[in-house]
Amino acid sequence: VNTSTSPYFIFLNTWLSQPTTRCADMAMNNPFGAAAGVRSSPFGAPGAGGPHGGPPPTSPFGAPPPGGAGGPPPPRGHQQVDAYGAPPPMGSAYHSGGDQPPPPGPYPSAAPAAPTPTFYATQGGQMPGGNMGAVPGMPGMASSAAGQDMSGLVKDCELHNSPDYFLRSTVSRLPNSVSTKQKCNVPLGFVLQPLAPLPPDMEPVRDVNHGSIGSIVRCNKCRTYINPFVQWESNGRRWVCNMCGASQATTDAYFHNLDETGKRADRWQRPELCKGAVEYIAPGEYMVRPPQPPVFMFVIDVSYSAVVTGMLDAVVASIKETVESARMPGGGRMQMGIITYDTSVHFYNLNSNLSNPQMLVVSDLEDLFLPLPDDILVPISESESSIITLLDALPTMFRETRASESCMGSAVKAAFMAMKHIGGKMMVFASCIPSVGDLSLKSTRDNPRLLGTDREVELLRPVNDGYKDLAAELVRAQISVEMFIAPQQYVDLASISPLAKYTGGDVRYYPGFHIQHSGLKLKHELQHVLTRYMGWEAVMRVRVSRGWKITKFYGHLFIRGHDLLVIPNCHSDQTFAVAFDMEENVTPDPVLYVQSALLYTNCEGERRIRVNTWAGVTSQNFNDIINSVDVQATTVMLSQIALENSLKTNLADGRNRLQSACQQIVQAANIAPQAENLQFLPLYIMGMLKSQAFRGTNDISADMRTAIWMRLETLNVPQLCSYYYPRMMALHNAPDSCGEPDEHGRITLPEMLNLTSESMTQDGIYLLEDGDLMLMWIGRAVDTMALQSLFGVAAFEQLDAAQAEEIVGTRGDMLSNKVANVLSQVRAERSVPLMQLKIIRCGDPLETRFFSCLIEDRTIGLQSTFAEFLQRMGYRPQQPSSAPQPGAGAPPAAGPPHGGAGMPPPGVMASPGLRR
Repeated sequence: VNTSTSPYFIFLNTWLSQPTTRCADMAMNNPFGAAAGVRSSPFGAPGAGGPHGGPPPTSPFGAPPPGGAGGPPPPRGHQQVDAYGAPPPMGSAYHSGGDQPPPPGPYPSAAPAAPTPTFYATQGGQMPGGNMGAVPGMPGMASSAAGQDMSGLVKDCELHNSPDYFLRSTVSRLPNSVSTKQKCNVPLGFVLQPLAPLPPDMEPVRDVNHGSIGSIVRCNKCRTYINPFVQWESNGRRWVCNMCGASQATTDAYFHNLDETGKRADRWQRPELCKGAVEYIAPGEYMVRPPQPPVFMFVIDVSYSAVVTGMLDAVVASIKETVESARMPGGGRMQMGIITYDTSVHFYNLNSNLSNPQMLVVSDLEDLFLPLPDDILVPISESESSIITLLDALPTMFRETRASESCMGSAVKAAFMAMKHIGGKMMVFASCIPSVGDLSLKSTRDNPRLLGTDREVELLRPVNDGYKDLAAELVRAQISVEMFIAPQQYVDLASISPLAKYTGGDVRYYPGFHIQHSGLKLKHELQHVLTRYMGWEAVMRVRVSRGWKITKFYGHLFIRGHDLLVIPNCHSDQTFAVAFDMEENVTPDPVLYVQSALLYTNCEGERRIRVNTWAGVTSQNFNDIINSVDVQATTVMLSQIALENSLKTNLADGRNRLQSACQQIVQAANIAPQAENLQFLPLYIMGMLKSQAFRGTNDISADMRTAIWMRLETLNVPQLCSYYYPRMMALHNAPDSCGEPDEHGRITLPEMLNLTSESMTQDGIYLLEDGDLMLMWIGRAVDTMALQSLFGVAAFEQLDAAQAEEIVGTRGDMLSNKVANVLSQVRAERSVPLMQLKIIRCGDPLETRFFSCLIEDRTIGLQSTFAEFLQRMGYRPQQPSSAPQPGAGAPPAAGPPHGGAGMPPPGVMASPGLRR
């Protein structure tokens, strides 16, 4: 799309220029938590471990950690893990002579005399791997102080970096040369969620208003925003950009003296000089038109399948409830419109002066036009009664419809015509394949015989670029599309999903939809989309420092140029992955800096710039780099790379790339067995290979595979990792403390179990969740009192799964309340999407779905246990100094959302067979 003549994009080009990157030293914690005992198999095989609360956990390679049953303390200076699955931002080790402690802020402040974190323990005043000497570009330092040791630099990075719920790098120590990078073989990149919800007890991101100064302080050369990592010269009269190295004068209005350490004396009073995440209030120069109001256009399928399945009723009821509750953002500025479609497009005049909304039908799909110039989009504050009247009438109006086809492509174009002058969010609801009108598709394209073969990818690619080209037109008008697809049969999702992908939206897929079993899920997710924190007419640029370059962006966005991302509607769930690499024939600086800048209009009409800055040191030491791997961020990058490769070539090639990456990781673990966090990556990769996203079986339809891929492209770090390594916990024997609120009001969950049938017994009740669905498996020999307490039945044979899903947690006794609290806490931790609960009795057909998630056993996706998989990947057991007894170790008992586990003794790794 040619946007060179658009005044909006001409302005954006002048606003944001030059790319940059960020890098911070974030020592990653073990993604797995405390241990749980392994009990006997539900099929009679004896368990390898002892009773509940028995032996110490082992690493996935089998090495027992030191320190007895309690295990060693978690890394990062004993930091607690928050409810989002990420440790709190670093900074507890900050200490620098002569500095006053920072005042309270949105991120935990540093204790003046706290010890250096364990991962960065110094040896004779030097970092592991040797002292790198003078380091130019150190954070906040005058050039005369460039000799500060590396440990001080690491502490400054920890203190000032943007928190990891906004930005996470795959490694916190970067390789300093191409040869070192090739030796490590870890993907370089970071995961960015610029508007992520704040974890509990965290203050909001600090606002920065430079209106009194005249304009926002930025580098004159590369346009980097001033940040904690710039250097100061001439007693504060000049500053040096940490991205490009350009020196520039400090304006008189922004000048302040330096203290005895060469840092700004007022840095703790200026968030932009002490915080890695800030939000600038943008002045008028960052606008080319008045701020866009929140605009929602609902494009609703009213064909026969949408009516008889209840999709139409569910959609209009959800919209009505949200409007009446006044939870949609924007207040009096918000505008709304409704268009319906079957084989024709129906517009509605929502003028508040009309007694009833007026319906106008356009049946000529070859020559679409707007039947009236105004009143299709109206302010809710003026026309709420008309909107509610129409929503109440729609199910009745189309109750007797016999139109079984859909003109979705034409309806989207009609909505585009109605809102292109202002932009906004388009909500598209569909129940069948668009078979008439513009961009029509054919259901005959579906070919189940190709599933599970090398040619399956043909069904996963769009049949043409029609919807992608339409998406490009929508982006130019600042329109984003959210799709809710609720079909009964094939809809060619691969061809229509680019409409959401390239406009920054999401695809939500409800196969076999019926209001009785899926209506609540659609309602919850639709209301979440309408009420979450969001911004409008947004663009984002990511910059990296000298010697580095951005190589790829992943996620749902439109890329203009090589580094400008256009996101018509940004929101709190939006997540991107960014790959970076070294520039050719350029020696990178000793510190890598990354800065992302998201310019958007909030729902109150304020133009804002969310800036996240991150820094990390480079190293030539292999062990330093490997020890700094963030397991979960690396899992996200590997997933994004494999998804892209599978679509470009085929699924088999994508799986081969994953296995090659796993072999390289295992080789690195063989060289550096003390890198305990790295040893969990093969477990995640095996989870990928066994997941519905990548496994080579013919039981996953093309639409379902496409929907899974679309979802994985936009998930945040904890949720994506929970998809590949679900969380399983026992409910029948949970300690008394589980299911009860702690002193902070958070419900304590039972310990996580290894994903193997050896963790289960026939007398147990087990809950498994993957961030999308909760499965509760009930053994045949479960205690009758537990059945009575939870489900109101006296025997296993009397248990009806459908009824049990409605009853569980509602009976009011102690066990019922405990299970209800556990379910509520899991849903709170995974607030989107709504996680439905499925009850599975031992022997039920759905049991295969449950056991396919036990990835450490042989499953339908890959006939290998975890121990066998490791051996295939080239794992070489190390000879321990004192070998543990077989079966003496219990497996690590947590999943991706949790942290805190020990590190095995250097050079001591037991055989993977000892995990059991």
